[in-house]
Amino acid sequence: MSFVRISSGEVVIGRPMPWTVYDDRKQVLLEQGGIVESDRHKQALMERGVFRRQPTSESRVGTEGGEKPTDSTCAFEEIKLDIGDTMQLQVQGDAAQIRYYVKLIGYFKGKSIIVSTPTLDGKVLLMREGQAFVVRMFSGKSVYAFGTTVSKVANVPFPHLHLSYPAQVRGLVVRRGARARVNLICAVAGADGRSHAASLVDLSTGGAMLTAKTPIGAKDDRLSIKFRVVVNDVEEYLTIPAILRSVHATAAAEGELPQVSHGVQFSELPHSEQVVLSAYVYRVLFEESAEG
Repeated sequence: MSFVRISSGEVVIGRPMPWTVYDDRKQVLLEQGGIVESDRHKQALMERGVFRRQPTSESRVGTEGGEKPTDSTCAFEEIKLDIGDTMQLQVQGDAAQIRYYVKLIGYFKGKSIIVSTPTLDGKVLLMREGQAFVVRMFSGKSVYAFGTTVSKVANVPFPHLHLSYPAQVRGLVVRRGARARVNLICAVAGADGRSHAASLVDLSTGGAMLTAKTPIGAKDDRLSIKFRVVVNDVEEYLTIPAILRSVHATAAAEGELPQVSHGVQFSELPHSEQVVLSAYVYRVLFEESAEG
């Protein structure tokens, strides 16, 4: 299940909310049927960023041509991972959504997958046998996931884990243009040289939708968008050239400024930026699919 940002105009003071409202960390702010009682209450909610769950039938996670990522299953060995590839471990049932990043050391078909032991601030974390995880990873233009448990914790000749070998792995082939819902603060340099504060609300490897309080430019203007993402537990700062393809204002409550939506197409991405952007977009898309 994916999430969609709620606009200020959709929050009506004194009227029961038609959906449960979440913040950008997917924590509940207001249950369905709850009432925003005052302007102050509404302002406090909007400042935190408010979202609602989006049913699969409404999902915009697809390509500009209407295609959706292809979901399938395969055997782990068919993925053709390389030694040293990064894998993400998430504790099953972990309410805090804590994720660890480890490296693939090797695998024995049907027996176990060997990975490095997670670390935090340079210190090896304590893992226990029988601990259950969801594993996620990237390969080519696909992202994969499977459930596993720690079958063996070893410290010789270095800390590593044996994970139970999955019967099947779920894969998602992400097509060019697939859009992931995000909430990223960005700085946009307009064609006039001025800098604008904006928010990225969806993102693909080929373009994005961003919102701002005022128009950033006119159709076909060239922009430069700067924002931060986290990939494989590492902060990456991207500067992406883009072309402004659409500008339109959304409805707002009386007395408030409307949000202005801007559709942009990325242009002439440097290879290094493209690799980081693809990894981030694929990860978000897969996690949205897993939650659905």
